Amino acid sequence: MTPTEHAAAHVHGHDHDHGHDHDHGHAHEAPRFWRTLEERAETPEARQAADDEFLPGAMDPSDPPPAGVSRRNFFQLAAAGAALAATTACEPKGKGTIVPYTKKPVEVVPGVANYYASAFQEGRRVYPVLVKTREGRPIHLAGNDEHPAAKGKTSPRAIADLLRLYDPDRLREPRAKGRPLSGPDAAAKLREGVQAAAGKGVLLLTGALASPSRRAVVQELKKAFPNLEHLAWEPAAGDAQVVAALASYGQPAEVRPKLDEAQVVLSLGSDFLNGDDPEATRAFAARRRLMEPGGEMNRLWVLEGPMTLTGGNADERVPVRPSRLAAVGFALAKDLSAKHGVALPAGTDLSGVQGGVPAGVGISAALWDRLLHDLKAAGKHAAVLGGPQMPAEAQQAAHLLNAMLGSAAVEVRPSEPLATAKEVEAALASGRFGAILVWGANPAFALPRPEAWKEAAGKAAFVAWIGVLEDETAAAAHLCLPESHWLESWNDFEDGGTLCLQQPAIGSLYGTLQGEEILLQLAKGGPADYLAFLKERWGREVHAGGLVPFGRFFESALHDGFIAAPRPTAAPAFKGASVAAAVAAAKAAPADGLELVLLPGTQVHDGRYANNGWLQECPDPVNKLTWTNALALSASDAGKLGLRDGDLAKVEAGGRSLELPVIVQPGQTAGVASMALGYGRETGTTAKGHGVNAFTLADAEPARAHLRAGVKVSAAGGHVTLPRTQGHHRMEGRDLVRSWVLGDFAHEAEHKHVHDLSTLYPEVQYPEHKWGMVIDLSACVGCSGCVMACQSENNIPVVGPEQVAKGREMHWIRVDRYYEDDAANPENVHAVHQPMLCQHCDNAPCENVCPVNATNHSPDGLNQMAYNRCVGTRYCANNCPYKVRRFNFLEYTADKVEPESLVYNPEVTVRPRGVMEKCTFCVQRIQDGKVRAKTEGRDVRDGEIAPACAVACPAEAIVFGDMNDKHSQVYKLAQASRGYKVLEELGARPAVTYLADLRNPAAEPAKGQGHGGHHAG
Repeated sequence: MTPTEHAAAHVHGHDHDHGHDHDHGHAHEAPRFWRTLEERAETPEARQAADDEFLPGAMDPSDPPPAGVSRRNFFQLAAAGAALAATTACEPKGKGTIVPYTKKPVEVVPGVANYYASAFQEGRRVYPVLVKTREGRPIHLAGNDEHPAAKGKTSPRAIADLLRLYDPDRLREPRAKGRPLSGPDAAAKLREGVQAAAGKGVLLLTGALASPSRRAVVQELKKAFPNLEHLAWEPAAGDAQVVAALASYGQPAEVRPKLDEAQVVLSLGSDFLNGDDPEATRAFAARRRLMEPGGEMNRLWVLEGPMTLTGGNADERVPVRPSRLAAVGFALAKDLSAKHGVALPAGTDLSGVQGGVPAGVGISAALWDRLLHDLKAAGKHAAVLGGPQMPAEAQQAAHLLNAMLGSAAVEVRPSEPLATAKEVEAALASGRFGAILVWGANPAFALPRPEAWKEAAGKAAFVAWIGVLEDETAAAAHLCLPESHWLESWNDFEDGGTLCLQQPAIGSLYGTLQGEEILLQLAKGGPADYLAFLKERWGREVHAGGLVPFGRFFESALHDGFIAAPRPTAAPAFKGASVAAAVAAAKAAPADGLELVLLPGTQVHDGRYANNGWLQECPDPVNKLTWTNALALSASDAGKLGLRDGDLAKVEAGGRSLELPVIVQPGQTAGVASMALGYGRETGTTAKGHGVNAFTLADAEPARAHLRAGVKVSAAGGHVTLPRTQGHHRMEGRDLVRSWVLGDFAHEAEHKHVHDLSTLYPEVQYPEHKWGMVIDLSACVGCSGCVMACQSENNIPVVGPEQVAKGREMHWIRVDRYYEDDAANPENVHAVHQPMLCQHCDNAPCENVCPVNATNHSPDGLNQMAYNRCVGTRYCANNCPYKVRRFNFLEYTADKVEPESLVYNPEVTVRPRGVMEKCTFCVQRIQDGKVRAKTEGRDVRDGEIAPACAVACPAEAIVFGDMNDKHSQVYKLAQASRGYKVLEELGARPAVTYLADLRNPAAEPAKGQGHGGHHAG
């Protein structure tokens, strides 16, 4: 029996003989918490992994590179940014324009960091950020802590996009069919090409235009070329979301969660905790941090097909096929109206809907009634969120429920129109365009029918492409124009009640232009200055004769990064007449067969970040996969097909097929497969050759573009090793992660076991500072924002998929994900996420085994590493019970080419091969804070010093401070009744305190039913 078959049989209750403990000979009991299906079933492979210090091959000293890959290319792949052509380092332009000190900015002081407020755009969403620069070069990004919504938090992808600024793959000069051009020649060629085709028509295909000034540029272009047609397209946004908003509100609209006051949240396939929306994560987590029993806590219901990060954090998770979500939503609306007297919006017809649990949905009648009661009781403090990739009718059902409840926990705001993939394909196939301009879009990769782009590009007289990194679309362009990175650019963005300013934190590295400036020059027929254009528009439309001079007003906005710009706009009203068609569509949805859900890649999104090594190596928060995508199947479906992790499968849908490896995903709904978009790129040194392009399986029908019915999956033969990060570093049989039901909080806190251990270590006094950390597992959602911030701050190298597969990833902080079985549904799970980093133990086991004293203790309680003293014995890693120390098996940083080494933080040592490294609590930030306080003649303030992980955490689950300060937040939290130390029974005295996870299920089990005090291992 394979591990997957064993696990599937165990899940379904057919295998009562779980085997024996191979070391001790006693019968094995499935652990309450587990990380993989093999570990849950305690297969021989899992037993071996638990016994071995490293994965197979990790200790092989020869370590030859993979076949067909040269040693040089292999090391380049391992570098941050990955394998990059060495010839790009020889261009003089790349050497002479980076921070020219002959023209040093007056604000640059060597050794002192400067910060600039700016903004990062991804699709319709805008992230206000602070850019940290050293000697004039950006080295780290964080959220803008002054922004009223961002409050210092941002997306992990925003943090990682810093790497693209220094990517040697960047296009540095204009090219016409591969031939370099000067800037003026390229501008002339663009103007000639568009003017020659203007009589027939010009298509401008872009991403979302969240900038008012950018939209004004497009309007200028339309004035110059009246036959120009503009389409804004975001392939990962979900065409069904566009269709549902138009049907429900009669206009383009966007639904944003506002969860600060939400008592009940119902997700219909919405993964709103995946890191894309730090504001929603912060607001949701704020109502999960109970310090003492008796407080109120929100409740999260999740009904979904694929296992998502949001589903793992649910209080009540119900596996439901995506095609049945609309039926569930409309049945809830019917029962709320008929049984609870909640009024329906005018014109709403639910006569064709039968109340009660819909057929084929595994919700008990009691749980259904509790869900109805929760929604009714919460009223306007309830939020119903439909997943953008779910069918349009399911999202319309969510809109209907919010309208019925009068929800104040969601905001419906008008938005710019977005084209669907079908509309883009139709425009390309029409043949009415003589010239095509592509800016911020990649139709050759992201269209379901990429041949539609190739046909259109072949027929058009002129095709121009504007971008930072050449992509698949650029290959067919007559003219490729290099674009400045957003950190080199000016812009503005409108987001709710604020206008955000984007200002460059560095001059253009290669003399490139912003895309807006290229189009503005085209519209004006000559040189144009986009900054002057932006200022002129602001003076006319934003400032409009304010009380202070415009110059001072604009400088103030630049300093803060935003201005309050309340524009009272009535929220679009829900149109009840749209419900009847949605109900009919829900009834027509297929009720059987395998369904395939296509989700934006957590790391690479729609593929735009695929050339980013930081993101490629960041583990997927759910399946812990790196560098590739895979087909996620439930244990039962995989068992029927005879597939296990890493087996190759053939997926057929809509007349197309792909072959890719399988992941058997706990919690996945039976009959539902899922895979990530954005992989399978054909260009980019880092991006190329990793995963498959799932866009080719998308449906042509916009209302269900990312959900395919009637999918066929079969074994393709062959097996690959998946580069995953959670199958090793197993810490078995110990009390690692604690999760309590809210009703048991008081009991668990009262009976919490406290270890009173004798020790031979002398009591150490820390007279000045004793640094410590508290991590709240109830607030942590597992988004990996801390991982990305730590990588950027501490110069952590990328090692590549082959090394990850050997267990050699270098991340200093990892987010361990533990599953817990759902007693009511054997295939369902709850997840607990535990950030794990160096615990900075007072009695550190690593210190007394180091033969050269490379790891030692500081006077303020830090476990230090002297890299130039380390000789690589790895005794410290062997003796560390937390498995948080990383060893540089290979030279990951030596083969950098310009300008990628500029991403390094100069405050942190770049480690060579053969040394051990691990979390330092960002000691460079600690020292900076202490020096600032000393210079100003004062004590360090509480909260003044924060490591990168704590700053980045959108849930504010990580708190850092001085344990000697009895008034500090970290000290107070460490005394909380939920607090415990991992493996404190070993006597290591870690400096990190964890607060037990809290759950608020609708039907709480009685005490003693396995919800407190058990262990994970």
